[in-house]
Amino acid sequence: VQKISKTLPEMPEKRKARYIEELGLPEYDANILTSSKHLSDLFERANNVCNNPKAVSNWIMSDIIKILNEEGIEADKLPFSAEQLGKLINLIDKKTISTSIAKTVLEEMTVNPKDPEEIIKEKGLIQISDEGAIKEIVLKILEENPQSIADYKAGRDRALGFLVGQAMKQTKGKANPQ
Repeated sequence: VQKISKTLPEMPEKRKARYIEELGLPEYDANILTSSKHLSDLFERANNVCNNPKAVSNWIMSDIIKILNEEGIEADKLPFSAEQLGKLINLIDKKTISTSIAKTVLEEMTVNPKDPEEIIKEKGLIQISDEGAIKEIVLKILEENPQSIADYKAGRDRALGFLVGQAMKQTKGKANPQ
């Protein structure tokens, strides 16, 4: 019995407790992630690559579960690997790509299961973080939208959102919003 118990995989309740206590995930997240061994294994392997449990949990609970539901499959049947998901999260953490670009890359990974870096290079999706390049675009947008500037100065914060949106539109979502 002892020999067999040592060879058993970690049980869901024990994993759930570890996710909460050691990784700091909310109980709700831990419940979802441990509801399926495949989902939990996906989480474990992706987190081993990027070491960002909350980000992995968020991606799984939103985008990955959406894909699983749309395709009617289990997590072990995803066309891309957990390691590729971890790499994608690393790219966001390093500010190589934005979250919105990452969603585009994830969609592509679902259709064409390549490494996220390959997809980013092929599609030219690297985030623009060069302040000089962004500044030129922003100055042009400000010049074209004097009313938005006046609205912002008058205390209408939504005008800033409009201007940021225009910058994102001009750069096709590649500008670093920060």
